[in-house]
Amino acid sequence: MPETTKRTVLVAGATGKQGGAVADLLRARGHEVVAYVRNPDAPAAATLAADGVRLAVGDLADSAALTTAARGVDAIFGLTVPFGEHGAAEEIAQGRAIGAAAEAVHAHLVHSSVRGAASDDDLKVEHASSKQVIERWFREKELRVTSVQPVYFMENALNVGFNRLPQGVYAFPLSADRRLDQVTVLDIAGLAVHAIENPDTLIGRRIDVVSDSLTTLEVAGILSDVLGKDIPYANIPIPQVRQWAGDEIADMFQSFEDTPLHTDVAALHAEFPEVGWHDFRRWAEQVDWERAFAQTPTWG
Repeated sequence: MPETTKRTVLVAGATGKQGGAVADLLRARGHEVVAYVRNPDAPAAATLAADGVRLAVGDLADSAALTTAARGVDAIFGLTVPFGEHGAAEEIAQGRAIGAAAEAVHAHLVHSSVRGAASDDDLKVEHASSKQVIERWFREKELRVTSVQPVYFMENALNVGFNRLPQGVYAFPLSADRRLDQVTVLDIAGLAVHAIENPDTLIGRRIDVVSDSLTTLEVAGILSDVLGKDIPYANIPIPQVRQWAGDEIADMFQSFEDTPLHTDVAALHAEFPEVGWHDFRRWAEQVDWERAFAQTPTWG
């Protein structure tokens, strides 16, 4: 890769999946990271500090703390967290706090949203519609924003309590032939860092982030190859998902089933080759599945 200007970047959620991937790639590319964390004593935060990463402590909805942490940075990687105690209102407050911090310090904000959030479509799933409110607020404020818009996370396959991979099947709530666009946090990080390094061309862009697009049967076939045994597909009825994971997750899968959306993956990857895209097979081959099977399952 060509040499890039070294930047100082505040990374929200630096101990999580997305923020952690962004922080790792920024550091690998020679940038300075300020990790915004809620608990500096958490093991992941302590590891960052031990590696020489400066920590800034605060809540995602705390505009004053975010602004203080952002003093002197060139860019902010921001995200919001759905499914909180106060629902959409809490997530919207986080988005506005991150936007206010970026505005206060005149930083380029690279915001991880969700596909469709920049549109005026009626988004039925709460964690998507809340991000839509945040995007509209950013536009009203005329912030210097690049919005990366991920789709369904490949990392959700690591929730082996949900998909029953340890029992030798791949259980999923979509039809066997239903194609689903998916993304890994590695590629979200790749596009986010590319945007941070190229603000002149990417400020104002809203970009879907899709690593691969596969049917449920194709996913089961790849997992069979990677795990070295036959992994048949088993359907999980949406009402069962509603019982296990609640209405919002069930509504999300119902929308995938009823109104499938597909990005032109080839065109996206051709436009941004710097990301180093991972298809599902490449991603799955890099997973430590033994470790995944040993962990307590959680929803991704």
